[in-house]
Amino acid sequence: MKRFLARLAFGLCAATPVAASDPVALFENWARAEGASDTSITVLLDGLTAYSDHADRPVDLASNSKAITALCVASLVDDGLLRWDMPLAEAVQQDAFDANLAELVTHSAGIGQDTTQLRMGFWLNEDTPRHAHVTDLVLERRQQKGTRGTFSYSNENYALLGRIIELASGQTYEDACRARVLDPAGVSGALSPRFGAFGAWGGWRMTMQDHATLLYHWFGSQGRGGADLLTRPHIQRADGRYYGLGMNYATERNGLRLSHAGALAFPFGPKTGAFAVVYPFGAVVAMGYDVPIADPAKFADIADSLGSTLAGP
Repeated sequence: MKRFLARLAFGLCAATPVAASDPVALFENWARAEGASDTSITVLLDGLTAYSDHADRPVDLASNSKAITALCVASLVDDGLLRWDMPLAEAVQQDAFDANLAELVTHSAGIGQDTTQLRMGFWLNEDTPRHAHVTDLVLERRQQKGTRGTFSYSNENYALLGRIIELASGQTYEDACRARVLDPAGVSGALSPRFGAFGAWGGWRMTMQDHATLLYHWFGSQGRGGADLLTRPHIQRADGRYYGLGMNYATERNGLRLSHAGALAFPFGPKTGAFAVVYPFGAVVAMGYDVPIADPAKFADIADSLGSTLAGP
């Protein structure tokens, strides 16, 4: 276990409860109230590690993997190998319903269904992503049940993007995303030995130190995507709230707060969760735990509490 001196300095303030000023304790108390026994957290302030606990323990990112996929697609777009307005049929090189890459990355392609939810339990412990399989399932469907242009969260959007990455790059999904997303950020990661079949929509595994570093590199104020997120594909979900490159965006006084949560749970099988927040004032928090938390209000609570603590007076 490693805890940085900045945390010790907070702990020396004996007149106040530790949880009121210590982001590690805030998170751990929150996670344990939800039933977690194993936790991991890294807090970066302006790119430097300020707080950390069990941050070198690999964590399954679950749906937080989607940001890696979206950034990989963005890299292929920047290199001219893909276009955000590219029709799905062109991207997957076979007949497909009317949609484009920007709609896939923002869950607005009109899919509606999510067959992965019924099948993932049968794909545990596979090391090859099921992108091609899910693509076939989606494209063989006579009619999609969603409405094109309307947000409807479905893993199938990102399974299709995983297949498109494979086709456009000529590489495996993992190799393409490692070269285009992880390596530029200077971090390590791999597809999970438990959840590798979920690849583009939920298959990555890395330490919280690396996850926070990756998010800061790409989405921080100085990052390649941080300054112009609303010029890249995004969809409005509510007033001041959007979904973009595998992340939720919320408009705040001094910019956008980005966040995303992931959870995986199987009867009599593995359970895991992860949550990450990128604050507009330069802080990034990456958290992992061994319970599948799914209540948006609970994530809002911990994000607000951590934000208030880290931003200071």
